[in-house]
Amino acid sequence: MKEILTTYQAASGQAISLPKYEIYYSRNVDKNVQQMITSILGVQEILGTSKNLGLPSMVGRNKQATFNFIKD
Repeated sequence: MKEILTTYQAASGQAISLPKYEIYYSRNVDKNVQQMITSILGVQEILGTSKNLGLPSMVGRNKQATFNFIKD
């Protein structure tokens, strides 16, 4: 994955700041694997409850309930 991102940076000329990125893991992913991926990529692990630019980082099945605050 990191090699793909590095190739993208070189091809597009856009820099990717991995410390700004977040990753969410399924509960089926072993904790040791989670730590290894997080460490290699240099990203932050989240619980799925954070927000980015005022919008939730994770959207569940009930999209109406998730985005009702916008209408309010």
